[in-house]
Amino acid sequence: MQLGWKEMWRQKRKFSMLFVITLMIVMLTTLITGLADGLAYDNGSALHELNVSTYRLDKDSDGQLTRSFLDVPTDASTETMSVRPLTVTIDGMKEEVTLFALPSGSKIGPVAGLQKGEVVFDSSLSENVKIGDTLTDFVSAYDFKIAGEALGRYSHGPVLYTTNETWFDYLRYSEQRPYVSAEIGVNATASGTLTMSQQEIIESVPGYSAEQSTFTMMRAFLLVIGTFILTAFFYLFTLQKLPELGILKAIGLSPRIIGQALLFQVIVIVSSAVAASIGMMYIADAVIPSSMPFIVDIGHVSLFGTMFIILSILGAFLPLWKLRQIDAIEIIGGKAS
Repeated sequence: MQLGWKEMWRQKRKFSMLFVITLMIVMLTTLITGLADGLAYDNGSALHELNVSTYRLDKDSDGQLTRSFLDVPTDASTETMSVRPLTVTIDGMKEEVTLFALPSGSKIGPVAGLQKGEVVFDSSLSENVKIGDTLTDFVSAYDFKIAGEALGRYSHGPVLYTTNETWFDYLRYSEQRPYVSAEIGVNATASGTLTMSQQEIIESVPGYSAEQSTFTMMRAFLLVIGTFILTAFFYLFTLQKLPELGILKAIGLSPRIIGQALLFQVIVIVSSAVAASIGMMYIADAVIPSSMPFIVDIGHVSLFGTMFIILSILGAFLPLWKLRQIDAIEIIGGKAS
């Protein structure tokens, strides 16, 4: 450890360059992680905001609320919700939204106090929409009156929250048979249904799995590429100092101590880069506009940082293997007997 620290101190420029390169690789990985977590939340933030742990959907829905069509339960104690994509017009302009119909008499969602025909909307719908305005369904011409604001997006689009009373009134107005998308909570009793947790419902949102799989692949490649780059640098550094290492071995310094110094340098540089990148993530989170889906999940960031440290230590075995091949007499110019 002492040997590794002294070398880093005396060759600050070389190791500072290596630290900056490592930091850039780790920072890129953490930024992609923040963007992936932000998009994951944005894809189903309306579901995150609901106080629901269990959903029962149509067994043929593939877990998608917009593809689930259940008969209206006869038991009045069974709470239901309905989800449907709509195209609404605002001052002649079309906007794509998702309608969430929730029980008005429960604490599920921001629909308490809404009257028939009223909705609350996510502010990402439009900058020009305000409380008191009317949104018109483009297909049925049903009017929704805006009564408030609430955070909620689904499949990267704004959500309109309303009550089940408004939902069934909308179906009657548009001459559609009554149905619900899901029974919710522990009292759900529909037979022949698919029972899912909140996280499973979120992961079934259209595009969620493909989007997150892409980001996972990108992070995996960055971890592998970063490990190769770091390993290559330390291998080259080892080749450059072979004469010095040969002298150290000739005067009796154990190869084990030399190897420990190398591992110490790898751990210090990579750990410092991971810690610095986490700090820079919080700075980035503070300056990035709120309209950009970006979230700092310390658990995910720490996970990928730890993986990078472990992979870097494994990559250090290549220069360590080179250290074991050093012949002190050959390197300092002598002849083996």
